[in-house]
Amino acid sequence: MPMHSQVYAQSKETQERSAEGRATALYSSLTADLSQLNFADADDRRAFPPTLHSVLARHGLFGLTAPREHGGLALPLGEAIDLISATASFDVSAASTLVIHNFLALPCIEAAPHIPEQAAIIRGATRGDLCAFALTEPGAGSAPRHIKTSALIQGDTVRISGRKIWIGLADWARWIVCFARASGPADAKGRLVGVLVDRQAPGLQVTHEHRTLGLRGIIQNTLEFQDVELPRSYVLSRDQDGWVAATSSMNRGRIGVAAMGLGALERAIQVAASYANHRRLGKARMIENSYIEELFGQMVLRREVVKAMLAASCQLVSVHGAPNVHLASATKVLSSEWCGLVTDQCVQLLGGRGYDEGTPLAKIYRDARILRIFEGPTEALLSHLGRCLLSKATRHEIADLFRLVGAASIHAATIDELSGLNEADGAVLIYAGWLTTLGLAKAIMSADCFSASACAAAAADLVSSELASLRTRAPARRPVETCSRANRRLAAFLDEAACSIRSPVLTDDYLKLVQYV
Repeated sequence: MPMHSQVYAQSKETQERSAEGRATALYSSLTADLSQLNFADADDRRAFPPTLHSVLARHGLFGLTAPREHGGLALPLGEAIDLISATASFDVSAASTLVIHNFLALPCIEAAPHIPEQAAIIRGATRGDLCAFALTEPGAGSAPRHIKTSALIQGDTVRISGRKIWIGLADWARWIVCFARASGPADAKGRLVGVLVDRQAPGLQVTHEHRTLGLRGIIQNTLEFQDVELPRSYVLSRDQDGWVAATSSMNRGRIGVAAMGLGALERAIQVAASYANHRRLGKARMIENSYIEELFGQMVLRREVVKAMLAASCQLVSVHGAPNVHLASATKVLSSEWCGLVTDQCVQLLGGRGYDEGTPLAKIYRDARILRIFEGPTEALLSHLGRCLLSKATRHEIADLFRLVGAASIHAATIDELSGLNEADGAVLIYAGWLTTLGLAKAIMSADCFSASACAAAAADLVSSELASLRTRAPARRPVETCSRANRRLAAFLDEAACSIRSPVLTDDYLKLVQYV
Protein backbone atom coordinates (compact mmCIF):
# COMPACT_ATOMS: atom_id res chain seq x y z
CA MET A 1 0.00 0.00 0.00
CA PRO A 2 1.38 3.49 -0.89
CA MET A 3 2.44 5.63 2.05
CA HIS A 4 -0.30 8.25 1.52
CA SER A 5 -2.93 5.45 1.47
CA GLN A 6 -1.55 4.03 4.70
CA VAL A 7 -1.71 7.45 6.34
CA TYR A 8 -5.28 7.97 5.09
CA ALA A 9 -6.36 4.53 6.34
CA GLN A 10 -4.77 5.13 9.73
CA SER A 11 -6.37 8.58 9.95
CA LYS A 12 -9.79 7.21 9.08
CA GLU A 13 -9.43 4.40 11.62
CA THR A 14 -8.38 6.93 14.28
CA GLN A 15 -11.40 9.12 13.49
CA GLU A 16 -13.75 6.13 13.69
CA ARG A 17 -12.29 5.08 17.05
CA SER A 18 -12.58 8.65 18.32
CA ALA A 19 -16.22 8.89 17.16
CA GLU A 20 -17.01 5.53 18.72
CA GLY A 21 -15.42 6.69 21.97
CA ARG A 22 -17.52 9.88 22.00
CA ALA A 23 -20.68 7.88 21.35
CA THR A 24 -19.84 5.47 24.18
CA ALA A 25 -19.19 8.34 26.58
CA LEU A 26 -22.45 10.05 25.57
CA TYR A 27 -24.40 6.81 26.04
CA SER A 28 -22.87 6.27 29.48
CA SER A 29 -23.48 9.83 30.73
CA LEU A 30 -27.04 9.87 29.36
CA THR A 31 -28.06 6.63 31.06
CA ALA A 32 -26.46 7.82 34.30
CA ASP A 33 -28.57 10.99 34.23
CA LEU A 34 -31.79 9.25 33.19
CA SER A 35 -31.43 6.74 35.99
CA GLN A 36 -31.81 9.58 38.50
CA LEU A 37 -35.18 10.84 37.21
CA ASN A 38 -38.58 9.90 38.63
CA PHE A 39 -40.50 8.76 35.55
CA ALA A 40 -43.18 6.99 37.60
CA ASP A 41 -44.15 10.29 39.19
CA ALA A 42 -44.14 11.99 35.78
CA ASP A 43 -46.48 9.28 34.51
CA ASP A 44 -48.95 10.05 37.29
CA ARG A 45 -48.74 13.80 36.63
CA ARG A 46 -48.92 13.38 32.83
CA ALA A 47 -45.92 15.64 32.36
CA PHE A 48 -42.15 15.47 31.87
CA PRO A 49 -39.99 15.15 34.98
CA PRO A 50 -39.04 18.80 35.63
CA THR A 51 -35.38 18.34 34.67
CA LEU A 52 -35.81 15.93 31.73
CA HIS A 53 -35.84 18.62 29.05
CA SER A 54 -32.60 20.14 30.34
CA VAL A 55 -30.98 16.68 30.57
CA LEU A 56 -31.85 15.86 26.97
CA ALA A 57 -30.75 19.32 25.79
CA ARG A 58 -27.49 19.16 27.69
CA HIS A 59 -26.60 15.89 25.98
CA GLY A 60 -27.53 17.30 22.58
CA LEU A 61 -30.38 14.83 22.04
CA PHE A 62 -32.61 17.40 20.33
CA GLY A 63 -30.17 17.38 17.42
CA LEU A 64 -29.24 13.72 17.16
CA THR A 65 -28.61 13.65 13.41
CA ALA A 66 -28.70 17.40 12.67
CA PRO A 67 -25.50 18.86 11.16
CA ARG A 68 -22.84 20.24 13.50
CA GLU A 69 -22.92 23.67 11.88
CA HIS A 70 -26.51 23.99 13.13
CA GLY A 71 -25.68 22.78 16.63
CA GLY A 72 -26.49 19.10 16.10
CA LEU A 73 -24.53 15.98 16.99
CA ALA A 74 -24.48 14.74 13.36
CA LEU A 75 -24.66 11.14 14.59
CA PRO A 76 -25.04 8.22 12.18
CA LEU A 77 -28.54 6.79 12.40
CA GLY A 78 -27.32 3.65 14.15
CA GLU A 79 -25.82 5.63 17.04
CA ALA A 80 -28.91 7.84 17.28
CA ILE A 81 -31.06 4.71 17.44
CA ASP A 82 -28.96 3.32 20.29
CA LEU A 83 -29.59 6.48 22.32
CA ILE A 84 -33.33 6.37 21.64
CA SER A 85 -33.48 2.71 22.65
CA ALA A 86 -31.57 3.47 25.84
CA THR A 87 -33.95 6.34 26.63
CA ALA A 88 -36.97 4.07 26.02
CA SER A 89 -35.61 1.56 28.52
CA PHE A 90 -36.17 4.27 31.16
CA ASP A 91 -39.29 5.89 29.71
CA VAL A 92 -41.07 5.36 26.40
CA SER A 93 -42.61 8.85 26.58
CA ALA A 94 -39.18 10.49 26.67
CA ALA A 95 -38.00 8.36 23.75
CA SER A 96 -41.16 9.22 21.83
CA THR A 97 -40.32 12.91 22.25
CA LEU A 98 -36.94 12.31 20.64
CA VAL A 99 -38.45 10.37 17.74
CA ILE A 100 -41.14 12.98 17.00
CA HIS A 101 -38.69 15.86 17.19
CA ASN A 102 -35.60 14.31 15.52
CA PHE A 103 -37.05 11.90 12.97
CA LEU A 104 -40.46 13.29 12.03
CA ALA A 105 -40.40 17.09 12.25
CA LEU A 106 -36.80 18.31 12.13
CA PRO A 107 -35.80 16.54 8.86
CA CYS A 108 -38.65 18.34 7.06
CA ILE A 109 -37.21 21.67 8.20
CA GLU A 110 -33.64 20.66 7.30
CA ALA A 111 -34.76 19.76 3.77
CA ALA A 112 -36.17 23.27 3.15
CA PRO A 113 -33.24 25.75 2.93
CA HIS A 114 -35.53 28.42 1.44
CA ILE A 115 -37.52 29.05 4.63
CA PRO A 116 -36.64 32.31 6.42
CA GLU A 117 -33.99 32.01 9.13
CA GLN A 118 -33.69 28.24 8.60
CA ALA A 119 -30.29 28.03 10.32
CA ALA A 120 -31.58 29.88 13.38
CA ILE A 121 -34.70 27.70 13.56
CA ILE A 122 -32.66 24.49 13.42
CA ARG A 123 -30.14 25.80 15.93
CA GLY A 124 -32.97 26.65 18.30
CA ALA A 125 -34.46 23.20 17.77
CA THR A 126 -31.18 21.44 18.57
CA ARG A 127 -31.04 23.43 21.82
CA GLY A 128 -34.53 22.42 22.88
CA ASP A 129 -37.18 24.31 20.89
CA LEU A 130 -39.49 21.33 20.38
CA CYS A 131 -40.88 20.54 16.94
CA ALA A 132 -44.14 18.64 16.31
CA PHE A 133 -45.42 16.74 13.27
CA ALA A 134 -49.09 17.33 12.42
CA LEU A 135 -50.41 14.78 9.93
CA THR A 136 -53.23 12.83 11.60
CA GLU A 137 -56.86 13.94 11.26
CA PRO A 138 -60.18 12.45 12.39
CA GLY A 139 -60.63 10.76 8.99
CA ALA A 140 -56.98 10.38 8.04
CA GLY A 141 -54.82 8.33 10.38
CA SER A 142 -52.78 5.86 8.40
CA ALA A 143 -54.47 6.97 5.15
CA PRO A 144 -53.06 10.48 4.45
CA ARG A 145 -54.83 10.64 1.08
CA HIS A 146 -57.97 11.47 3.09
CA ILE A 147 -56.45 14.62 4.61
CA LYS A 148 -58.94 17.50 4.48
CA THR A 149 -56.98 20.33 6.10
CA SER A 150 -56.48 22.92 3.37
CA ALA A 151 -53.63 25.26 2.52
CA LEU A 152 -54.84 28.07 0.27
CA ILE A 153 -51.80 29.42 -1.55
CA GLN A 154 -52.34 32.87 -3.04
CA GLY A 155 -49.63 35.32 -3.95
CA ASP A 156 -47.06 35.49 -1.15
CA THR A 157 -49.24 33.94 1.55
CA VAL A 158 -50.65 30.58 2.56
CA ARG A 159 -53.79 30.17 4.70
CA ILE A 160 -54.33 26.92 6.63
CA SER A 161 -57.76 25.74 7.77
CA GLY A 162 -58.60 22.40 9.32
CA ARG A 163 -58.22 20.11 12.29
CA LYS A 164 -55.44 17.77 13.45
CA ILE A 165 -55.71 15.18 16.24
CA TRP A 166 -53.29 13.01 18.23
CA ILE A 167 -50.44 15.47 17.68
CA GLY A 168 -47.62 14.62 20.08
CA LEU A 169 -45.85 17.58 21.75
CA ALA A 170 -48.20 20.05 20.03
CA ASP A 171 -48.89 22.35 22.99
CA TRP A 172 -45.23 22.28 24.05
CA ALA A 173 -43.79 22.81 20.58
CA ARG A 174 -42.14 25.94 19.23
CA TRP A 175 -42.69 24.84 15.63
CA ILE A 176 -45.27 22.56 14.01
CA VAL A 177 -44.79 20.86 10.65
CA CYS A 178 -48.35 20.70 9.33
CA PHE A 179 -49.45 18.75 6.26
CA ALA A 180 -52.44 19.96 4.28
CA ARG A 181 -54.06 19.81 0.85
CA ALA A 182 -53.01 22.71 -1.36
CA SER A 183 -55.94 24.65 -2.76
CA GLY A 184 -56.13 27.40 -5.31
CA PRO A 185 -56.08 27.85 -9.08
CA ALA A 186 -52.72 26.10 -9.50
CA ASP A 187 -53.63 23.14 -7.26
CA ALA A 188 -56.82 21.67 -8.61
CA LYS A 189 -55.72 18.14 -7.68
CA GLY A 190 -54.94 19.12 -4.11
CA ARG A 191 -51.33 18.01 -3.75
CA LEU A 192 -50.04 17.49 -0.23
CA VAL A 193 -47.88 20.29 1.14
CA GLY A 194 -45.91 20.66 4.34
CA VAL A 195 -46.02 24.06 6.04
CA LEU A 196 -43.88 25.21 8.97
CA VAL A 197 -46.19 26.88 11.51
CA ASP A 198 -45.20 28.97 14.49
CA ARG A 199 -47.03 27.62 17.54
CA GLN A 200 -48.00 31.20 18.43
CA ALA A 201 -49.43 32.00 14.99
CA PRO A 202 -52.83 33.79 15.16
CA GLY A 203 -55.68 31.38 14.46
CA LEU A 204 -53.88 28.25 15.72
CA GLN A 205 -55.57 26.87 18.82
CA VAL A 206 -55.08 23.82 21.03
CA THR A 207 -58.62 22.65 21.78
CA HIS A 208 -58.20 19.25 23.42
CA GLU A 209 -55.70 17.15 25.36
CA HIS A 210 -55.98 13.42 24.76
CA ARG A 211 -55.98 11.36 27.98
CA THR A 212 -54.05 8.39 26.70
CA LEU A 213 -53.85 4.84 28.08
CA GLY A 214 -50.06 5.01 28.16
CA LEU A 215 -47.37 7.41 26.99
CA ARG A 216 -48.57 9.78 29.70
CA GLY A 217 -45.29 11.67 30.08
CA ILE A 218 -45.84 13.74 26.95
CA ILE A 219 -48.77 15.76 25.74
CA GLN A 220 -51.07 14.78 22.82
CA ASN A 221 -53.34 17.48 21.44
CA THR A 222 -56.03 18.41 18.97
CA LEU A 223 -55.11 21.46 16.88
CA GLU A 224 -57.58 23.78 15.15
CA PHE A 225 -56.23 25.83 12.25
CA GLN A 226 -58.65 28.70 11.75
CA ASP A 227 -57.48 30.57 8.68
CA VAL A 228 -53.87 30.63 9.91
CA GLU A 229 -51.95 32.98 7.60
CA LEU A 230 -48.24 32.53 6.96
CA PRO A 231 -45.72 33.74 4.37
CA ARG A 232 -45.61 31.44 1.35
CA SER A 233 -41.89 30.93 2.03
CA TYR A 234 -42.91 28.69 4.96
CA VAL A 235 -44.33 26.09 2.56
CA LEU A 236 -41.62 23.46 3.05
CA SER A 237 -42.23 21.61 -0.21
CA ARG A 238 -42.51 24.76 -2.36
CA ASP A 239 -44.22 23.76 -5.62
CA GLN A 240 -43.49 20.05 -5.19
CA ASP A 241 -45.69 17.35 -3.67
CA GLY A 242 -44.93 17.26 0.06
CA TRP A 243 -45.81 13.58 0.31
CA VAL A 244 -42.17 12.68 -0.45
CA ALA A 245 -40.96 14.58 2.63
CA ALA A 246 -43.77 13.15 4.77
CA THR A 247 -43.04 9.54 3.81
CA SER A 248 -39.29 9.98 4.29
CA SER A 249 -39.88 11.29 7.82
CA MET A 250 -42.38 8.55 8.62
CA ASN A 251 -39.96 5.85 7.48
CA ARG A 252 -37.31 7.21 9.83
CA GLY A 253 -40.03 7.46 12.45
CA ARG A 254 -40.81 3.75 12.03
CA ILE A 255 -37.17 2.90 12.68
CA GLY A 256 -37.37 5.14 15.76
CA VAL A 257 -40.52 3.38 16.99
CA ALA A 258 -38.75 0.03 16.51
CA ALA A 259 -35.89 1.32 18.68
CA MET A 260 -38.40 2.35 21.34
CA GLY A 261 -39.83 -1.18 21.26
CA LEU A 262 -36.37 -2.65 21.71
CA GLY A 263 -35.63 -0.51 24.77
CA ALA A 264 -38.98 -1.31 26.41
CA LEU A 265 -38.58 -5.01 25.64
CA GLU A 266 -35.11 -5.11 27.18
CA ARG A 267 -36.28 -3.44 30.39
CA ALA A 268 -39.27 -5.79 30.67
CA ILE A 269 -37.02 -8.86 30.42
CA GLN A 270 -34.64 -7.39 32.98
CA VAL A 271 -37.39 -6.68 35.53
CA ALA A 272 -39.05 -10.09 35.08
CA ALA A 273 -35.73 -11.94 35.31
CA SER A 274 -34.85 -10.09 38.52
CA TYR A 275 -38.14 -11.23 40.07
CA ALA A 276 -37.86 -14.81 38.78
CA ASN A 277 -34.33 -15.06 40.14
CA HIS A 278 -35.43 -14.75 43.76
CA ARG A 279 -39.05 -15.96 43.64
CA ARG A 280 -39.32 -19.58 44.73
CA LEU A 281 -41.65 -22.21 43.31
CA GLY A 282 -41.51 -25.05 45.79
CA LYS A 283 -37.85 -25.83 46.51
CA ALA A 284 -36.42 -24.21 43.37
CA ARG A 285 -36.23 -20.66 42.18
CA MET A 286 -38.75 -19.62 39.55
CA ILE A 287 -36.01 -18.99 37.00
CA GLU A 288 -34.89 -22.64 37.30
CA ASN A 289 -38.25 -23.97 36.11
CA SER A 290 -37.71 -25.51 32.66
CA TYR A 291 -40.77 -23.84 31.13
CA ILE A 292 -39.73 -20.41 32.39
CA GLU A 293 -36.12 -20.98 31.31
CA GLU A 294 -37.37 -21.66 27.78
CA LEU A 295 -39.67 -18.62 27.90
CA PHE A 296 -36.83 -16.28 28.89
CA GLY A 297 -34.64 -17.86 26.22
CA GLN A 298 -37.22 -17.04 23.55
CA MET A 299 -37.55 -13.47 24.85
CA VAL A 300 -33.80 -12.93 24.46
CA LEU A 301 -33.85 -14.40 20.95
CA ARG A 302 -36.67 -12.05 19.93
CA ARG A 303 -34.59 -9.18 21.24
CA GLU A 304 -31.65 -10.34 19.07
CA VAL A 305 -33.84 -10.41 15.96
CA VAL A 306 -35.12 -6.88 16.56
CA LYS A 307 -31.56 -5.62 17.17
CA ALA A 308 -30.35 -7.19 13.93
CA MET A 309 -33.25 -5.77 11.91
CA LEU A 310 -32.56 -2.31 13.31
CA ALA A 311 -28.88 -2.71 12.42
CA ALA A 312 -29.83 -3.72 8.87
CA SER A 313 -32.23 -0.77 8.53
CA CYS A 314 -29.56 1.68 9.70
CA GLN A 315 -26.90 0.12 7.48
CA LEU A 316 -29.08 0.57 4.40
CA VAL A 317 -29.63 4.21 5.36
CA SER A 318 -25.86 4.77 5.60
CA VAL A 319 -25.40 3.22 2.15
CA HIS A 320 -28.37 4.72 0.30
CA GLY A 321 -28.95 7.91 2.30
CA ALA A 322 -32.59 7.11 3.09
CA PRO A 323 -34.51 4.33 4.82
CA ASN A 324 -35.82 1.41 2.79
CA VAL A 325 -39.57 1.82 3.19
CA HIS A 326 -40.27 -1.91 3.21
CA LEU A 327 -37.53 -2.87 5.67
CA ALA A 328 -38.47 0.05 7.94
CA SER A 329 -42.09 -1.16 7.96
CA ALA A 330 -41.12 -4.79 8.64
CA THR A 331 -38.75 -3.76 11.44
CA LYS A 332 -41.39 -1.59 13.06
CA VAL A 333 -44.01 -4.37 12.84
CA LEU A 334 -41.78 -7.02 14.39
CA SER A 335 -40.37 -4.80 17.13
CA SER A 336 -43.76 -3.45 18.23
CA GLU A 337 -45.54 -6.82 18.07
CA TRP A 338 -42.78 -8.68 19.89
CA CYS A 339 -42.39 -5.92 22.46
CA GLY A 340 -46.09 -6.30 23.23
CA LEU A 341 -45.80 -10.08 23.40
CA VAL A 342 -42.72 -10.10 25.64
CA THR A 343 -44.10 -7.40 27.95
CA ASP A 344 -47.35 -9.34 28.33
CA GLN A 345 -45.38 -12.51 29.16
CA CYS A 346 -43.33 -10.61 31.75
CA VAL A 347 -46.46 -9.20 33.41
CA GLN A 348 -47.82 -12.75 33.60
CA LEU A 349 -44.62 -14.03 35.21
CA LEU A 350 -44.91 -11.42 37.96
CA GLY A 351 -48.48 -12.47 38.71
CA GLY A 352 -50.39 -9.91 40.79
CA ARG A 353 -47.26 -7.78 41.10
CA GLY A 354 -47.20 -7.35 37.34
CA TYR A 355 -50.66 -5.77 37.50
CA ASP A 356 -49.63 -3.39 40.28
CA GLU A 357 -48.94 0.19 39.14
CA GLY A 358 -46.12 0.32 41.66
CA THR A 359 -43.97 -2.01 39.55
CA PRO A 360 -42.20 -0.82 36.36
CA LEU A 361 -43.86 -3.48 34.21
CA ALA A 362 -47.37 -2.03 34.45
CA LYS A 363 -46.15 1.25 32.96
CA ILE A 364 -44.11 -0.51 30.26
CA TYR A 365 -47.16 -2.63 29.41
CA ARG A 366 -49.33 0.47 28.91
CA ASP A 367 -46.66 2.39 27.01
CA ALA A 368 -45.78 -0.51 24.72
CA ARG A 369 -49.35 -0.79 23.44
CA ILE A 370 -49.11 2.39 21.36
CA LEU A 371 -46.08 1.11 19.44
CA ARG A 372 -48.30 -1.22 17.42
CA ILE A 373 -50.29 1.84 16.29
CA PHE A 374 -47.74 4.68 16.02
CA GLU A 375 -46.49 5.50 12.49
CA GLY A 376 -48.88 3.02 10.89
CA PRO A 377 -50.83 0.27 12.66
CA THR A 378 -49.49 -3.26 12.22
CA GLU A 379 -52.38 -4.27 9.99
CA ALA A 380 -51.92 -1.27 7.67
CA LEU A 381 -48.18 -1.88 7.32
CA LEU A 382 -48.64 -5.61 6.73
CA SER A 383 -51.30 -4.93 4.10
CA HIS A 384 -48.95 -2.49 2.39
CA LEU A 385 -46.09 -5.00 2.46
CA GLY A 386 -48.37 -7.72 1.12
CA ARG A 387 -49.68 -5.48 -1.66
CA CYS A 388 -46.14 -4.46 -2.66
CA LEU A 389 -45.06 -8.11 -2.70
CA LEU A 390 -47.91 -9.15 -4.99
CA SER A 391 -48.50 -6.11 -7.18
CA LYS A 392 -46.89 -6.11 -10.63
CA ALA A 393 -46.08 -2.41 -10.19
CA THR A 394 -44.07 -2.82 -6.96
CA ARG A 395 -43.06 -6.48 -6.63
CA HIS A 396 -39.59 -5.69 -7.99
CA GLU A 397 -38.98 -3.42 -4.95
CA ILE A 398 -39.51 -6.32 -2.54
CA ALA A 399 -37.44 -8.63 -4.76
CA ASP A 400 -34.57 -6.10 -4.77
CA LEU A 401 -34.72 -5.82 -0.97
CA PHE A 402 -34.47 -9.59 -0.51
CA ARG A 403 -31.51 -9.68 -2.92
CA LEU A 404 -29.90 -6.82 -1.00
CA VAL A 405 -29.91 -8.88 2.21
CA GLY A 406 -28.83 -12.02 0.35
CA ALA A 407 -32.15 -13.86 0.42
CA ALA A 408 -33.41 -14.08 -3.16
CA SER A 409 -34.33 -17.74 -2.61
CA ILE A 410 -36.59 -16.85 0.35
CA HIS A 411 -38.37 -14.29 -1.83
CA ALA A 412 -38.88 -16.83 -4.64
CA ALA A 413 -40.31 -19.40 -2.23
CA THR A 414 -42.67 -16.78 -0.79
CA ILE A 415 -43.98 -15.84 -4.24
CA ASP A 416 -44.55 -19.53 -5.10
CA GLU A 417 -46.45 -20.05 -1.87
CA LEU A 418 -48.84 -17.18 -2.61
CA SER A 419 -49.63 -18.19 -6.17
CA GLY A 420 -53.32 -18.86 -6.70
CA LEU A 421 -54.51 -16.77 -3.75
CA ASN A 422 -56.82 -13.80 -4.23
CA GLU A 423 -54.57 -10.73 -4.20
CA ALA A 424 -57.52 -8.45 -3.39
CA ASP A 425 -58.43 -10.41 -0.23
CA GLY A 426 -57.51 -8.51 2.93
CA ALA A 427 -56.56 -11.73 4.74
CA VAL A 428 -54.20 -12.67 1.90
CA LEU A 429 -52.51 -9.26 2.06
CA ILE A 430 -51.96 -9.52 5.82
CA TYR A 431 -50.59 -13.05 5.39
CA ALA A 432 -48.29 -11.93 2.58
CA GLY A 433 -47.11 -9.05 4.76
CA TRP A 434 -46.22 -11.42 7.58
CA LEU A 435 -44.40 -13.73 5.15
CA THR A 436 -42.38 -10.73 3.96
CA THR A 437 -41.62 -9.52 7.48
CA LEU A 438 -40.53 -12.89 8.86
CA GLY A 439 -38.73 -13.75 5.62
CA LEU A 440 -36.64 -10.60 5.93
CA ALA A 441 -35.99 -11.35 9.61
CA LYS A 442 -34.81 -14.87 8.75
CA ALA A 443 -32.52 -13.56 6.02
CA ILE A 444 -31.03 -10.89 8.28
CA MET A 445 -30.39 -13.36 11.11
CA SER A 446 -28.75 -15.78 8.66
CA ALA A 447 -26.36 -13.12 7.34
CA ASP A 448 -23.00 -12.48 8.99
CA CYS A 449 -23.03 -8.70 8.72
CA PHE A 450 -26.06 -7.67 10.78
CA SER A 451 -25.66 -9.60 14.03
CA ALA A 452 -22.50 -10.44 15.94
CA SER A 453 -24.43 -12.23 18.67
CA ALA A 454 -23.44 -15.75 19.68
CA CYS A 455 -27.10 -16.72 19.58
CA ALA A 456 -27.74 -15.48 16.03
CA ALA A 457 -28.20 -19.03 14.74
CA ALA A 458 -30.71 -19.82 17.48
CA ALA A 459 -32.54 -16.57 16.70
CA ALA A 460 -32.72 -17.59 13.03
CA ASP A 461 -34.22 -20.91 14.12
CA LEU A 462 -36.83 -19.04 16.18
CA VAL A 463 -37.85 -17.02 13.12
CA SER A 464 -38.05 -20.22 11.07
CA SER A 465 -40.35 -21.65 13.72
CA GLU A 466 -42.50 -18.50 13.56
CA LEU A 467 -42.71 -18.88 9.79
CA ALA A 468 -43.74 -22.53 10.11
CA SER A 469 -46.45 -21.57 12.61
CA LEU A 470 -47.66 -18.79 10.30
CA ARG A 471 -48.01 -21.20 7.39
CA THR A 472 -50.42 -23.36 9.38
CA ARG A 473 -52.77 -20.36 9.29
CA ALA A 474 -52.44 -19.66 5.57
CA PRO A 475 -55.68 -18.19 4.19
CA ALA A 476 -57.71 -20.20 1.73
CA ARG A 477 -59.98 -18.85 -0.96
CA ARG A 478 -63.04 -17.50 0.83
CA PRO A 479 -66.31 -17.90 -1.02
CA VAL A 480 -68.78 -15.03 -0.88
CA GLU A 481 -71.15 -17.00 1.34
CA THR A 482 -68.42 -17.27 4.03
CA CYS A 483 -68.19 -13.48 4.23
CA SER A 484 -71.97 -13.23 4.34
CA ARG A 485 -72.14 -15.71 7.24
CA ALA A 486 -69.58 -13.69 9.19
CA ASN A 487 -71.56 -10.51 8.64
CA ARG A 488 -74.78 -12.19 9.72
CA ARG A 489 -73.12 -13.48 12.90
CA LEU A 490 -71.98 -9.96 13.80
CA ALA A 491 -75.41 -8.49 13.09
CA ALA A 492 -77.07 -11.17 15.24
CA PHE A 493 -74.65 -10.49 18.09
CA LEU A 494 -75.25 -6.73 17.96
CA ASP A 495 -79.01 -7.24 18.07
CA GLU A 496 -78.70 -9.59 21.05
CA ALA A 497 -76.25 -7.30 22.87
CA ALA A 498 -78.51 -4.28 22.38
CA CYS A 499 -81.20 -6.11 24.34
CA SER A 500 -78.99 -7.61 27.06
CA ILE A 501 -76.29 -5.04 27.80
CA ARG A 502 -77.66 -2.03 25.87
CA SER A 503 -75.83 -0.05 23.17
CA PRO A 504 -73.25 2.71 23.77
CA VAL A 505 -73.79 6.18 22.29
CA LEU A 506 -70.38 7.64 21.41
CA THR A 507 -69.31 11.07 20.16
CA ASP A 508 -68.11 11.24 16.57
CA ASP A 509 -64.82 12.97 17.32
CA TYR A 510 -63.18 11.15 20.26
CA LEU A 511 -65.61 8.21 20.72
CA LYS A 512 -66.37 9.54 24.19
CA LEU A 513 -69.19 7.66 25.92
CA VAL A 514 -72.37 9.72 26.17
CA GLN A 515 -74.80 7.12 27.52
CA TYR A 516 -76.16 3.58 27.10
CA VAL A 517 -79.50 3.17 25.37
